[in-house]
Amino acid sequence: MKSFHPDRRKFLKLSSAVMGSGLILGMNWGCSAEDQNPGSSSANSFSPNAWLVIDDKGSVTIFVAESEMGQGPYTLMPMLLAEELEVEWKDIVVKHASLDPAYGYQATGGSASIRKGWSTLREAGAIAREILLQAGAASMQAATAECKAEQGKIIHIASGRKIPYRELVNAAAKLPIPEKARLKELHEFVIIGQSIPRTDIPEKINGKARFGMDIKLPDMLYATITHCPVFGGSIQHVDASRTKKIKGVIDVFEIDEGIVVVASDTWTAFKGKDALEITWNPGKNATLSSSQIADRLKNLPPEQGEITWQEGDSGAILSSGKTIVQADYIQPLQAHIPLETMNCTAHFRDDGKLQIWVPTQSPSKAYETAKLTSQSIIKRGLNKLFGSDDDIEIQTTLLGGGFGRRLKQDFVSQAVQIAQRFKQPVQLVWTREEDVQHDFYHPLTVHKMRGALDKNGLPTAWELLVSGSKISASGISPPPYAIPNTRVMIKNVGEAIPRGPWRSVFAHYNAFAMEHFLDEMAHAGKQDPLDLRIRLLEKHPRLQKALQAAATSAGWPGKAGSSYLGIAAFSSFGSHVAEVVELRRSEKQGLAVHKVTCAIDCGVVINPDIVKQQMEGSIIYALTAALKSKITVRNGQVEQSNFHNYPILKIDETPEMEVIILSNEEEPGGIGEPGVPPLAPALANAVLAATGKPVRELPVNLSAIKL
Repeated sequence: MKSFHPDRRKFLKLSSAVMGSGLILGMNWGCSAEDQNPGSSSANSFSPNAWLVIDDKGSVTIFVAESEMGQGPYTLMPMLLAEELEVEWKDIVVKHASLDPAYGYQATGGSASIRKGWSTLREAGAIAREILLQAGAASMQAATAECKAEQGKIIHIASGRKIPYRELVNAAAKLPIPEKARLKELHEFVIIGQSIPRTDIPEKINGKARFGMDIKLPDMLYATITHCPVFGGSIQHVDASRTKKIKGVIDVFEIDEGIVVVASDTWTAFKGKDALEITWNPGKNATLSSSQIADRLKNLPPEQGEITWQEGDSGAILSSGKTIVQADYIQPLQAHIPLETMNCTAHFRDDGKLQIWVPTQSPSKAYETAKLTSQSIIKRGLNKLFGSDDDIEIQTTLLGGGFGRRLKQDFVSQAVQIAQRFKQPVQLVWTREEDVQHDFYHPLTVHKMRGALDKNGLPTAWELLVSGSKISASGISPPPYAIPNTRVMIKNVGEAIPRGPWRSVFAHYNAFAMEHFLDEMAHAGKQDPLDLRIRLLEKHPRLQKALQAAATSAGWPGKAGSSYLGIAAFSSFGSHVAEVVELRRSEKQGLAVHKVTCAIDCGVVINPDIVKQQMEGSIIYALTAALKSKITVRNGQVEQSNFHNYPILKIDETPEMEVIILSNEEEPGGIGEPGVPPLAPALANAVLAATGKPVRELPVNLSAIKL
């Protein structure tokens, strides 16, 4: 039995009022004071400070503060609370939480949702259950120890008498927060651990689901924007005469970030954008290129790096004349390419309020952005309708993909700037070209690696220097492998190219370099890559087990001549993932990815189906980056523009995937991102197994590989 004592600074005071004959419990995520955003309360909050409402009809409404972009929080988060509350899943109603300080700073990223909610939401359910238990026991004139909660009812154990929760809400709402409550043991779970169907899927199938671009309001106008193609450039001259002749075009004007066309519908706005004749001032980045950046990073001397981890004396070993392995790995800029491009709908109402409908990963950041933008509008005297900068309402829609891109809020600022000119609501939609060419990109990185082997072919030293823009050595500082002499260095180099979090962030580029280099060392030392990893991971048993599980299921080490296997593993976001990529040779295709076997240890598994979905999605996303897509910059601008030259993996290119879930009693880790990092190095390691040649730069062109 596990009991906890509610922290009254963490748990908001139980409401003494009954809202619509309902019991309302308020809770806080437990964020630090620095993470709180007291000013982000929505003026028209639906149910302030509440995670849970039980009404007198038996319906249980659970509010979710995470953005739904395909990862399943509208199912996972209610499962945590409902488990402890002891209710039937069929009685659950899920709603998106309002932008209220009670929910903490709302931002969905870093595979943090379950890790944040594991204790908080279970405790919320346990507190509610305990209060209902007290109310039920009192109603039956029995001691609470003589009663239990089960399937939405309080049951008197001896007599079998039952009282539904719906009959207890008024009495329960008058009770204080109990001094302690009991959390279930893992073996008692009846909801957690089940493959419960996702609550968001039915409406996505029947068309009722509303993404950002599905918002339709009376008298709404439609806008699009064109940015300067050169990073940091500006507008020199605009000739909009052809655009203004297009039927349906309403206005053309400049805002801070570019030129806007407003029309009666989105397609007309797009046509108007294409008809603009613009002279741009490219500014100081007119000659910037990604090849220049890569060359500069490759030429950085190691002594310029900041040491983030050091153990032993790698320098002495690496200069001692033993077998030395060296490699430089280049990973390109990558765009996010969510299928729903950037969009936002904004309306300055006659009553002075600003309403925003937006598919954002951070409603709190969207609020802050809208507030700063509207304050700027007021200061410049550009709007007379807006009353107070606190009269802002953010409504978070479903997201058609995020991958980190929608943590940035540039499109929110643009929508606010546009809408302030009109009394009607305005929906801003970016074209795919603008989305690809004006992203916040995965950084271009260079890893310089050196390693030493002893006479038995075992690693005795290694060091690496990772360089790029706004990068991190997290996940490799310290490295997981027990190599006695290790040094990790980092060099952050500022660039004009916008940089932002990309699915798995630091883990993606660091895992590729570390895991592929370990295979290069194994190859040079005539070691089996799996055996070497198992040997060096003695202090990381969970990652060891994931490696062994993936390798066993994949049939390691494969069949020479027809099947080539590569393996890689990485721990990130509290989870441990190993993947095996199987390459097969055919006369028609040459080498092709036939299968990916993935083993994940993410601690307690909340919903096995969603874990599998997230691993499969991660594999496809990572395989796209490893095989097909690459952003290049020339003359200060992105050369790619749409799926024809920035392709994604097609259905017929998607390999067979097997996901092995290693459940245990550890606290849950993340699942949205940890499946990405091992894929690229596992692919590169399979190429090394097939050809004897390493992969020094991504993406890999398998069709060009000669066997």
